[in-house]
Amino acid sequence: MAWRIGKRTPRGRRLLRDTRGSAAVEFAMLAPAFFGLLFSMFEIGITYTADALLQDAINDTARMIRTGQAQGAGMTRQQFRDEVCDRVDVLLACDQRLQIDVRTFNRFANAQFEDPLDGNGNFRDDFRYAPGTACSIVVVRGFYAWSPITPGLGEFMATMSGGEHLIQVTAAIRNEPYASGQSGCASLG
Repeated sequence: MAWRIGKRTPRGRRLLRDTRGSAAVEFAMLAPAFFGLLFSMFEIGITYTADALLQDAINDTARMIRTGQAQGAGMTRQQFRDEVCDRVDVLLACDQRLQIDVRTFNRFANAQFEDPLDGNGNFRDDFRYAPGTACSIVVVRGFYAWSPITPGLGEFMATMSGGEHLIQVTAAIRNEPYASGQSGCASLG
């Protein structure tokens, strides 16, 4: 015996009027978009937090250069990097994903530097540590290869090889006239 279900049969009319389970079907249709949006907002928030943390660390350590503390202590590139690491280790790993570039310029207008990434999307290998002397113009840049936490977002956020996102922060400063006998920096660039 064949069952006929259609609009004209009583069983078909009952089936079309039945709304049980419609909420589950609607949720199943909307859930992927909802959770995708939710996780995207989480990812953007954590990325901005990492950016702010790195910016704060670069600003703090750049102040050590500006006031002459780094130069007076004979701070090396690794020691300066360790100072940055002490300020970011709450959220960021202090490994090869963290790179720091400190360069000195004679005028703010001359402060030009290249992209931190090579043609393959990896970090360049020519970062410097040149904190300058009193009244020098110094640009401190920090870079971090952020790996997105949310699966599937890496391809949308990727700016580096391996699906990583480049976080880049900068502090441009003029060193204070911390050298003895120097009265100011007004005559410089």
